[in-house]
Amino acid sequence: MEIQKVVIVRIAANSRARLGLMLILASLPSTAACFSEQSFSIRPADIVHFAPATAPSPISTRQWLARTHEALRHLLPAGDTKALLTDDLTDARGRPVDVFAHFHRNPDRLQTLFFNYWGLEGSAQCSGRSFSPEHPSPPWPGFEEVRIRVSDDVETIGWLGLATDGDTVRDADCIVILSGLFGHNDIKRSKDLALTLRAAGFHVLAYENRGYGRSDLARPDVPYTFGTITTRDLMLVSDWLERLPHVRRTGLVGFCWSANQALLAAWYENLPEDDPSISERLAKNLAPLPPRRRFRAGVMAFSPTLAFEEIIEKLNTPRSYLQDPIFAAMQDTIRDRMRAKHYPNVSGNLDKLIHIEFAHSKLGYPGVVPDALHFMRFLPYRGRPTDNKLGAVRIPVLIVHASNDPLGTAQEVADFLAGIHNPNVAALILDRGGHVAFAPHAKRYYFSLIVNFFDPRVGAAAATASAMISPQ
Repeated sequence: MEIQKVVIVRIAANSRARLGLMLILASLPSTAACFSEQSFSIRPADIVHFAPATAPSPISTRQWLARTHEALRHLLPAGDTKALLTDDLTDARGRPVDVFAHFHRNPDRLQTLFFNYWGLEGSAQCSGRSFSPEHPSPPWPGFEEVRIRVSDDVETIGWLGLATDGDTVRDADCIVILSGLFGHNDIKRSKDLALTLRAAGFHVLAYENRGYGRSDLARPDVPYTFGTITTRDLMLVSDWLERLPHVRRTGLVGFCWSANQALLAAWYENLPEDDPSISERLAKNLAPLPPRRRFRAGVMAFSPTLAFEEIIEKLNTPRSYLQDPIFAAMQDTIRDRMRAKHYPNVSGNLDKLIHIEFAHSKLGYPGVVPDALHFMRFLPYRGRPTDNKLGAVRIPVLIVHASNDPLGTAQEVADFLAGIHNPNVAALILDRGGHVAFAPHAKRYYFSLIVNFFDPRVGAAAATASAMISPQ
């Protein structure tokens, strides 16, 4: 998704001063450049590695986050309002706190340039363009293209970079990076993170789901199913990686919609029998998996859109860059998708696109979309049920969000965590960081948090393994 076309948004009526300021900003050539995709790379020496003064004691993921954030918070800008951690998101009675009151933000103004300039600018800088099949980029230095079979007739594509000690491939965990809704490996955000993790000693797979990027280019007849079949695919991707000779465990990082998919993978990894989120009809179309542990190094979800059905509803109405730049950009992305797939009646309606994609998939039975939405749902929507998907998660899960996110609001994280009593699931809400824009806001904090989370010695998985934490 890109919002480079943002110039001026929702200016308060009868406010000449604000109008003048916005017109000045719009006239500056540098403004357009600021709202284009950027790279935010980091030197290995600038990563802060947190090591406890004593041997790590058994702690939960929530406790790990509290200790690590305390050690890294000096890397955040001095003017930021204090971050909210998991235990801060509920009051003494277990109810979600008012996140926007804590950060002194008006949620109705997060789409406006005047009130949320930095959130919109950072979001634009970390958003990629639509995939260009005519000019696909080659793998990054140190990476090679791999093909992973996820069903009898479907292979997906990723770029795999193995960490080395000199000329020797080292034994290490492999971190899988997902790129976002209709994302691909030409996105600079994915490249920056992949190169950083590999330099830190991890193997890295930058993965393109079926229906995405090069996977879609190789099999254009295979549609995307918004997290249903693709969640199962991720289990097989983990299995494939762990069969490689130098891969110990796998971890997973997702952004925006792929953050939702990362959370779904954490749930699916320990899927209970007869889970109410999977209808009987849907279950018949999802082949069983061999029982084994997956993504044991942990899952990180940046800027998930937990109330995604509300977003689908908002995209039923045409949006303009003048008033709703984020939603207008999303609708452009949807139109690009529909044109690329030669779907009829091109529009920015996500609900329509979802129905078309499912109709072309092997899940094209009558009523599949409501079943799929239930499968993907994290928060209640218009009386439709949700289930405690992360209540039985047995691997470390960390949700990272920002209070000035203009797409998936930070309040959704508090609402969601209020019903999760699993110590393996933690959350962090920062003052700023827009939508997946943590690198431009606090680059050293962002990369250091990720590297420490997956650290096999002192990271979240090491802490929870020694603690033998069981979900409640």
